[in-house]
Amino acid sequence: MGINVAPMNIVYGVSGEGLGHVFEALEIVPLLQADGHAIKVLTYGDRACRFLAGFQPTRIEGLPLHFNHKGLSLWATVGRNLHCIPFYLKNWPRLKRELSAFAPDVFLTAYEPFTTYAAHAFQRPLVSMDNQNELLHLPRSAAPHTFDLKLARLATRICTRGAACYIVKSFRPLGAARRPGSGHRFVAPLVQREIRELQPSDGGHVLVYLTKPNPDLIAILRTIRETFIVYCHGQVGEDGNLCFRAPGPAYLRDLAACKAIIGTTGFSLIADAIYLKKPYFGVPLKKQFEQIHNARFLRESGLGDFSASASRADLERFLAALPGFRAKLAQCDLDPTQQGETLRAVLRELSQGPSDSRPRAALETFARGFTQEGSVNVHRAKEEQKGQGLANGHRHPDPAALLQEAAGNQKDRRVIDR
Repeated sequence: MGINVAPMNIVYGVSGEGLGHVFEALEIVPLLQADGHAIKVLTYGDRACRFLAGFQPTRIEGLPLHFNHKGLSLWATVGRNLHCIPFYLKNWPRLKRELSAFAPDVFLTAYEPFTTYAAHAFQRPLVSMDNQNELLHLPRSAAPHTFDLKLARLATRICTRGAACYIVKSFRPLGAARRPGSGHRFVAPLVQREIRELQPSDGGHVLVYLTKPNPDLIAILRTIRETFIVYCHGQVGEDGNLCFRAPGPAYLRDLAACKAIIGTTGFSLIADAIYLKKPYFGVPLKKQFEQIHNARFLRESGLGDFSASASRADLERFLAALPGFRAKLAQCDLDPTQQGETLRAVLRELSQGPSDSRPRAALETFARGFTQEGSVNVHRAKEEQKGQGLANGHRHPDPAALLQEAAGNQKDRRVIDR
């Protein structure tokens, strides 16, 4: 779908926690470059920087989560991220100069908090694109007010506060009808081209994907008469009915040919499973509400099941019920391009304004529209900002060169992990 939009300079902050947002960026950056936009990527973490190296990202510091044997540890997460304070005190002048030289028109955050701060500091529009914002819109019946939920909501508000538009990835048909005029657009999640090009089959193995070691689950799998291909922390080797493999090109083949998936309940892998019609048994990370929320969706939708402490009986019941899960999956129609096209449409809307810079009054207007639910009353903000728009007086790279570069990025890219 072609969308005419004036080329813009876009700062794209990508969370380096996990790899879901990183793999998403591998699709989003070439898409925006092909539209003529110049993209400056900010991210953190060794893996994120390695996978996004083709885009020459600026490395910053982020807030990785830390776990112990009981699950997510709030105190360990806070304590081990205190180094971010001296980093930004020391490097903010350098980062500010670097961003100023780029002359950004728009900031796009994929759950990356520094980008949110920088957007407000530069008084430029912020677009938030993640699945975590769905947690701010759950009905009370679906979201008991536990400490884990409150913590997840607080983190989401901090990471995405005051955005001009929220593109919220969701498996549920929440839709667009919800909170009209609030600046929230609920979309089906993007699915990578490599996943869309797979030819799924019903093979004889179950794919197990764990982002954290789970020795109890591994012990149970050894007792079940199935073949399990396990991806967990780069472990390799054969152990009876378990085949441990390190991340690599074989992952895509194993994913395409598996008859079911057992794994932690990250958003991206669940999206891939739905697209490929693979039943999913979730083992959510404890005390991380986002994972619990995703796991509940699997059960409520009939596309799979979950247990935070899976037993042999749980897993055997799941494996026996695969035909029913496949029947439900056959009814799912997930549009893998909706997220990208929605982002392009949002950028088009933001580009349709006079060429003068947004004054500080515009930022204050957005701040006044900020509500307890973490949203912005964009309709009121737009009414108060008539006549104000994006600065576009700087030069942009040649769109033809960007298209060539985007094609090169697509060719060199490989899905290694989820």
